[in-house]
Amino acid sequence: MLVACGGKSAVDADDATGGDVSDTGSLTPVDTGTVDLPPAPLGEDVLGATSALRMKEVIDTLADDSHGGRLTGSPGHLLSMTYIIEQMEDIGLEPIGIEGDYVYPYPATPRSDFYQLNADGSISVSAAEVAYDLVGRLPGSNPEKANEHILVMAHYDHLGVDPSGNVFNGAFDNAAGVAVALEMARVLSLAPPERSVIFLITDEEESGLDGARVWLSDPTIPIDQVRFGFSVDPVGRPSLPDYRPALIIGAERSPELQQMWRDMAHWNEAPTLFLARDLVPVFASDQDELYKLDPPIPGFWFVNPGFSFYHTVNDTAETIDYRILKADVRFLANALTSVARSDVDYSFEPESPMDGDTARDIKRMMNGLLSSEVLTDSERDYALWVVSMLDQAIAADDLNEVGNIQAFSVAVAYFVMFDLGEAHPGPIPPPFPDEE
Repeated sequence: MLVACGGKSAVDADDATGGDVSDTGSLTPVDTGTVDLPPAPLGEDVLGATSALRMKEVIDTLADDSHGGRLTGSPGHLLSMTYIIEQMEDIGLEPIGIEGDYVYPYPATPRSDFYQLNADGSISVSAAEVAYDLVGRLPGSNPEKANEHILVMAHYDHLGVDPSGNVFNGAFDNAAGVAVALEMARVLSLAPPERSVIFLITDEEESGLDGARVWLSDPTIPIDQVRFGFSVDPVGRPSLPDYRPALIIGAERSPELQQMWRDMAHWNEAPTLFLARDLVPVFASDQDELYKLDPPIPGFWFVNPGFSFYHTVNDTAETIDYRILKADVRFLANALTSVARSDVDYSFEPESPMDGDTARDIKRMMNGLLSSEVLTDSERDYALWVVSMLDQAIAADDLNEVGNIQAFSVAVAYFVMFDLGEAHPGPIPPPFPDEE
């Protein structure tokens, strides 16, 4: 995940007045009204193949010190690229890069403020000349729909090292996202969805979403064959030690797509929350490039909002919670299988609504946090104050009731994503799921 601009916006919580927290979003992730859902499309014969041990191997490899923080053009970055290609080959994905390979090279954009670890152990400023997206396809099982695609994106580049040579390992951001994408591909290969799925492992996300932008502007399939896409970035850390939600950002820009994912959220083993894209303007990820196309392609951003060690040298493999990653893969595999059957057309709206439903989504997130037993009194007071402001917006059906929406949303985002994570990182390593 890319931070588009810096700085926290402060919201004064001194006047915390409590509020109605009866909307327990942590227990019932999404209210879908009267929708009666069919059983999940995949059974344990498929979902049971999801392996935390396999994902751990991917993350341990990509986030190892020997990969030097995976800065584009560095020796460690090329090691990571080779390893991911080997995984794609082992899964049996069809290569759809350039000239029958998984690799999609393009001119790199080096950053003078990024540093790389060289083969001789020296440190130098980034000097990448070529960047490499990696592209594989799982062909659809329905011949009538296989020429239409769902796009799954996860970036594999990271920040390299600091000037002293300390490694930004990037386990959470975004080795874990790559591991989820690859594991999803393995699981779905056992029962391929009706439509094809493209796994686009992007480069240069950290330097400006370049990898996603370049491939989408000159893709190796006709771009009008992509029905929707999403980015997995970052994943694998809890919001709080006793609260481990998944967050879907930006789906509201296609009401039809969002309704489908709200319905399917009941298949998730973890609370599934939704958030309008415009509420987190200081952050960006690969799915944003979908919105810039002409015509735009609907998409969203799949996140586990536990940013304890984000963009620090402490974002190491031992911090990853594999209980979360297993739930992510199982949910996404079920959801992709379901939406790949649907013939619904997805519209696109360029801006997020700022209405009562938007406020309710934020309130569900805050109520999930309030269900935690680790909050301090001051953290709880702030969360209750946020809920009280949201209640006013819900009553008015207008998020503008909170005042400056951007200042409010940025402050809440930093509280949820950074302040709580830094204060309550949980056990390291987290408990590993039982696995034969």
